Amino acid sequence: MVRVKICGIRNEEDLNTAVAAGADAVGFLVGQVHASPSFILPGTAARLATALPPYVQPVLVTHLTEPAEILDLVSRTGIYTIQLHGGSTPEQVATLRDKLIAQAKLIVATHLQEERQILDLMDYYAVADTILLDSCLPEQRKVGGTGVICDWDLAAKFTSSALLPVTLAGGLAADNVADAIRKVKPYAVDANSRLRDAEGKLDYEKALAFCQNARMM
Repeated sequence: MVRVKICGIRNEEDLNTAVAAGADAVGFLVGQVHASPSFILPGTAARLATALPPYVQPVLVTHLTEPAEILDLVSRTGIYTIQLHGGSTPEQVATLRDKLIAQAKLIVATHLQEERQILDLMDYYAVADTILLDSCLPEQRKVGGTGVICDWDLAAKFTSSALLPVTLAGGLAADNVADAIRKVKPYAVDANSRLRDAEGKLDYEKALAFCQNARMM
């Protein structure tokens, strides 16, 4: 069964909505470099993570790339599943791997736009636990939460040969997640912006439909 992550959790209301909708994991955005309305303070992430029920995984999502800065966020939040969304190099990921506890998990996010990048991603196989494929809007300095789908054809080509589990993100919602899973065959799917209402709050009906449609596949 495909795993489901809901990202950009900002407060208790978002958290309770994601859990009630059936998310397997929730993402807390901490350590901002690029534009996003979803970033929260480390202390907020720590508080929300401790409120999670059993079997719902907290994920620390950050734009930071320097290992020392990321390790500081880990110590301040107590979250050991880390999504690297800022373009960390394989060497930086390896440094994190060496300094984290053995149970820590590292998710390397990338914006797969050209076929040549598939070969570059092989450099992360020895140090990452999963690769996350997302879309970006460089002109707006947005590297996630864009509401724009990534190239599913290219994502499917990568997933078919990848030696790590692949998480698919980028513009996913209830109306397209089944097609995305059918096409790309990822291990997990991840959504944020298209599950929110006009005020930016996580919408229960949208989140529920997203989780249900993902699990139908």
